[in-house]
Amino acid sequence: MGQTAKTTDAKVLDITFDLVWQRGCDAVSIRDLEVALDIRAPSIYRRFHSRDQLLAAAIDRYVDKIIRQRIRQFLIDADDPLDGIRQYYLSNTEVEFQSLARRGCLLVSTSQQTAFKIPVIREAVTRGFNEMESALAAAIDRAAAQGHQFQCAADELALALTQSHIGFLVLMRSGKDGLDAAMTVALDALLGPQNLGTRKSAAAKLK
Repeated sequence: MGQTAKTTDAKVLDITFDLVWQRGCDAVSIRDLEVALDIRAPSIYRRFHSRDQLLAAAIDRYVDKIIRQRIRQFLIDADDPLDGIRQYYLSNTEVEFQSLARRGCLLVSTSQQTAFKIPVIREAVTRGFNEMESALAAAIDRAAAQGHQFQCAADELALALTQSHIGFLVLMRSGKDGLDAAMTVALDALLGPQNLGTRKSAAAKLK
């Protein structure tokens, strides 16, 4: 041990979020962090004040590197907001995203652990979920501005989409087959069915 000067805070957070993503917050001790980071506990405490503060910061890092990247790619940069929402979900079945999706969502897994009772960790998880919902609501608002009609308010629809996404990721992690077709059915029910031309275009993007 003893690489404190060479290990940046960003690298510490990257290693930590990968560790808790693999094992879960409940299973990661300060000793595990010392070994993984090659940094002694006093240095960890000087930088992040506590194990819990470090884990919360690592969850924020996960949101920044994984969730925000997907939000930008599929929701913010999409010309067609409804197609972007669909790709935000269905892209999880693409080869380049499968390895991430099969690891599950760190926000979801943490919310099911005792660590979620720790205020600073619960706040980090809640921030992540809120960011996902806000991005979906913004995409829905953009679609409404383009003339699409929905049967409920944007924030209610965004929450329903988030719930569906969570279930999708949990089932995908379990190895369930046929989820792309099932997710398409759920998206059609929530957003309205795609017309044939749009469906073919979306299918081509997934190939």
